[in-house]
Amino acid sequence: MKKTILVFSLISSVFFYSQNYSSLDKILEKLETRSKKMKDASGFDIKDKKFVLIEDFEDHAERHILEFRNDNSLTLIEVIDDKSTDKTYSNIFTGDYIRKKNAISVRADHLEGKKISIPITHNLYLMNANNIWYLKDINTNKRWIENSNLLKKKN
Repeated sequence: MKKTILVFSLISSVFFYSQNYSSLDKILEKLETRSKKMKDASGFDIKDKKFVLIEDFEDHAERHILEFRNDNSLTLIEVIDDKSTDKTYSNIFTGDYIRKKNAISVRADHLEGKKISIPITHNLYLMNANNIWYLKDINTNKRWIENSNLLKKKN
């Protein structure tokens, strides 16, 4: 008798927990569809698009320009402005990327045509807010804004 009650209680608990998980999943789906940032961006073409990340530090400023090409290759340009000497330095990286829906994995493994031992990698997520497309770095939460949006804001 004890065994049957134990088995019945285990089966019923699994049943109730699975219903609870189902309702949680439905709530999350509703939240994702309502949120403008989490919409499916598989229809947005990133080929021939440029995204810019600007960072300002005490001693220097960095501008990173990420350009996606048609053949799944990319160019990452890193421009560093030294504030103490007013000199500008640049690095041009090339590599490739893989895209699955909103997720984009970037690997830049060549510096000015020469292979580097440790490639620069970024895991990015394509997002949209107020019709502004941007890439959000999953690891650092930095935002790469599409270049055409920057040009619209200046004018």
